[in-house]
Amino acid sequence: MMAVVLIIIFLSILLTLLAKHLRRRRATGPLTVTETIPTFNVVALGLQGSGKTLLLASMYHRLKAPTGQCYFITATRDDVLQLNDWYLQMADTAATGAWPRGTAKGETRHFTFTVKTHIDGAAHPILDLKYLEYAGELLTDLQDAGSTKQQELFAHIDSADALIGVLDGYRIRQHVDGHPEGPLHLERTLNALLPVMLEATAPISFVITKWDLLTDLHPDESTRLNIVRNLLTSNDHFRSLVNLHGATRVVRLIPVSAVGPGFATIDPNGEIVKTPQSAVQPTNVDVPLSAVVPGLFEQIETRLDHDSIAAIRAEVDRRTRQGALEAFASLTNFAGQLAGRTVLAMLGTPGAAFGDTVLGFFLDSRMGAPDDERARLGRELNEVEQRIESLQLARRRVMYDMRRKVDALEGRLPYSRLSEGGW
Repeated sequence: MMAVVLIIIFLSILLTLLAKHLRRRRATGPLTVTETIPTFNVVALGLQGSGKTLLLASMYHRLKAPTGQCYFITATRDDVLQLNDWYLQMADTAATGAWPRGTAKGETRHFTFTVKTHIDGAAHPILDLKYLEYAGELLTDLQDAGSTKQQELFAHIDSADALIGVLDGYRIRQHVDGHPEGPLHLERTLNALLPVMLEATAPISFVITKWDLLTDLHPDESTRLNIVRNLLTSNDHFRSLVNLHGATRVVRLIPVSAVGPGFATIDPNGEIVKTPQSAVQPTNVDVPLSAVVPGLFEQIETRLDHDSIAAIRAEVDRRTRQGALEAFASLTNFAGQLAGRTVLAMLGTPGAAFGDTVLGFFLDSRMGAPDDERARLGRELNEVEQRIESLQLARRRVMYDMRRKVDALEGRLPYSRLSEGGW
């Protein structure tokens, strides 16, 4: 009996010494963690004059500062100068009244936006959004001999993490008013967009630009959107896309206005002109870009089986209770499990092939609203652990705010959701 007691005391002392050694090593050891910033690819398609340029300029202007959300976006200096120039030209009602030049046929515009948030008072990159904008005519017009632009576009569409189809609100207005150009232009647009969207696997957002020009269709915005939705789904091909992919893919209809209500009107000649001394007040322009990552993750959810969903929920529950290093290390273990491998396979496009990092984003996005509890625990951690803790909390806040924007839009405008998937 005494021997058993001595053995227990010896083991207790040994474990105590081992714990002290591990704590000392954790505090002083050369622990390093590589932080990977994932890139998600966005491809925007729309015919000339549909409002792609104004949407892009207004979208950057709205998201360039953390106003109404914890994150903001940056770009290269040359891109910022270009975007600011477009925005100022769009907002100028005192000079010539000219609008910025749109995307020409066959023209491609590339922008890389870095989503950042503040961690301990310093701006920190969270993810990159590579935004490629194409004129839809590239999909419908005959190409010059030897041109590879169309093949390049198809390659980008195949690797896209999100597709944005730009529908011209002015042409939709013409359609509603019975103008013959309206249905003709809509048919041209859908002929360009739908064939590639039917074969693509990424989430799709149809963005209705120039939403301000449809204000007088109905005083209630939700009813107004339903009128436009019914018009679109009256087209057999558009309705087929929604019916075919609605159960397993995210398909949204997002009304936006780069300039806001009252800034522009349609003159007697059918031209869109600026209202003198009016001010730009963009509407919903931040939603299409903010919805990219939540939409991708939501689409994955709709395609998971019951067992995988249960495993992910269990992992999310564990993650809420784990410490910084535990949560960081557990990603590798979860990535090797069936549910983790399934999610990684669905994230296997070149734009999102970042292994554990993106899997961490996915799990963080499934957690609830961030709180300060784990931040308080961070005071007891060493420098590296505190950095991991801060980064995880920052990612959760960004993902939560992005999803909150989408949820707010769908809560206010339920007809914006064309597909029914989700859990």
